[in-house]
Amino acid sequence: MTQSQPNLNHPLNRSALHTSYRAVFLSPDGQAVLNHLATIGYVNDATYVANDTHETAHREGMRRIVLSILRFVDKDPQELLNLEKETTNE
Repeated sequence: MTQSQPNLNHPLNRSALHTSYRAVFLSPDGQAVLNHLATIGYVNDATYVANDTHETAHREGMRRIVLSILRFVDKDPQELLNLEKETTNE
């Protein structure tokens, strides 16, 4: 017998998932991973590729995943852009 997946739309499960995302991505290692994902996921870059709808869609999909994580951890994408600038200037 297979066990059913929890209903993530249920408020209690959403709250637990939100807490888990924050525990993972707000740790120092999680921040490093999140910054990397934001960089490779086109969070602060254009996703449009001229004459290539497939690559544009692919980049938008990658961006969507990272933005979803940022929403779960209550982070503004602009914070990551500012962090990138700070580390580049050091």
